[in-house]
Amino acid sequence: RCRLFRCPLPTLEHSELRARGRLWNGTFLEEFLDVENLELIVRAVVSVTSPRDNVVIKDAVAQMSLSLHLDPGVAVAGVPWWVVPLAVLLGLLVLALLVLGLWKLGFFRRARAPPPAVPRFRAVRIPQEQR
Repeated sequence: RCRLFRCPLPTLEHSELRARGRLWNGTFLEEFLDVENLELIVRAVVSVTSPRDNVVIKDAVAQMSLSLHLDPGVAVAGVPWWVVPLAVLLGLLVLALLVLGLWKLGFFRRARAPPPAVPRFRAVRIPQEQR
């Protein structure tokens, strides 16, 4: 995919301009997985928009070709389908064992408050005849 870069240059004191770029392996593995050979063409054009007409640029166009030979064996394939259900089952098993262990240790028991004390009155019993 082509990308356009524009760089404003405040002064042209230097007679040499340099551009650097990086090619990431991930880019080629994601976008060009089924391609074995790839040729990149890098073009640079320098143009000046100035009110002065006395600026002349020699060799304003530069082009470079880069050939890439990709090794399809290096590409990492996706995760096999059986790994995901196995990982989910193992995760649930570990969770169940953790909950069982905490339950056996009494982690989930409620802290029971002692029943409220019933007040006991020490009263004197008056016999029925005296009431």
